[in-house]
Amino acid sequence: MASHLKGLIFSDTGKDTLIVSVGTLINVVAGSAFFILVPRLLGPINFGIFSAVIATGLFLSAIANFGIDTGVLNFAKNSAKSNEVFSIAIKSYIFLGTIAAVLGFILSKPLASFLGQPQIATLLNIAFLFTIISLITNFYVAALQSRKEFVKASIVSIASNMARIIILLISAYFFVVGLYFVTILFFSANIISIFAGTLFLKFDYVSKTDLKIAAFHRYNFWIALSLIVSSIPFDNYLLLKLSGPFQAGLYAASFKILTFAYQFGGNFTRVLAPRLASFDSNQKAKSFSIKSLPFTFAAVLGLFVLILLSHPLTKLLFGKSFIQSGSIMQVLAVGFMFFFAATIPSSLILYYFGKSSISFLITAIRYITFVILLILFIPRLNATGAAYAFSLSEALSFVLMTTYVVFKFKNGYSN
Repeated sequence: MASHLKGLIFSDTGKDTLIVSVGTLINVVAGSAFFILVPRLLGPINFGIFSAVIATGLFLSAIANFGIDTGVLNFAKNSAKSNEVFSIAIKSYIFLGTIAAVLGFILSKPLASFLGQPQIATLLNIAFLFTIISLITNFYVAALQSRKEFVKASIVSIASNMARIIILLISAYFFVVGLYFVTILFFSANIISIFAGTLFLKFDYVSKTDLKIAAFHRYNFWIALSLIVSSIPFDNYLLLKLSGPFQAGLYAASFKILTFAYQFGGNFTRVLAPRLASFDSNQKAKSFSIKSLPFTFAAVLGLFVLILLSHPLTKLLFGKSFIQSGSIMQVLAVGFMFFFAATIPSSLILYYFGKSSISFLITAIRYITFVILLILFIPRLNATGAAYAFSLSEALSFVLMTTYVVFKFKNGYSN
């Protein structure tokens, strides 16, 4: 057993996962520090509004992203084509980001009115203004990861979170920090990551390529739809509209702390992606997946420990005004366990089987279920109801993905 673990840790996958995990841990600590201080500075009501604004900005970025970073990981695995892939990606990001930002400006007032919070229209416009900045940050991270330069990719991600917490601490010391300031700070800090990305990533821009833009985006299409659907902040919107900003703030505080699972899971998937895409037999894919399981088990165990510590932890992190967030965090953590457990089957579906349409189908089923449960639970249980809806829908997604992978292997999938 000891020799197996030693071999796993010192394998290429183990080394890359360790690098990504350390980088993600630093990123999580910096990001979590920001989302611990901001609720304390703003209080539950303003933090609920702030969270909805952030979620909307990230949703618009997901629309403009159109799965491009996943396409970069897939197509740039052939280093001979990386310049072409990077050139298509950067052009697409700028074009789609501009369109998305303009669309956001047009829809900001109607959306704010729909949520029953007309005062947030200006905050939404601030979020939309930085859409291209967010997309270019994603580009540098994905491009460096496609080259397996995971340390540099981690630094790019860490740079913006470090900038946020440093500027927030200095600002909070000298003057009163408000809702507008933290909104501008959150989105503008990505400029620091772009600067780091330009230092690390060197490539030759190619105006004409053999790789067709249509072929590149055709691969991304179903992935893009999955990302867009999964980025719609149904929970934030329905809580804000049905229960008000206070309940939205209680929910968002716990959720933001637990999003480290999204970061670890997303980066772990990117470690798996180039290897799974290169395998030419079921035996290799299954063997590699089994070897990767200990990393998943470790993450699930960590979340279980967090469930045990949730009540004292929320009181310590956010103060007495967020005391109800402890129970919410416990329920959400169960959902994040299922999310992380699904990273291997979801990676197999996307990168080994190449079935992005199946990934979208499962995502669509999961979010339809999520919305139905939100509508049923929020009027009765408020923020806790939203947490139950999240965890049950994540469990359903895990079951569907795992069932599909088992079915494909049992029926002798041929790559």
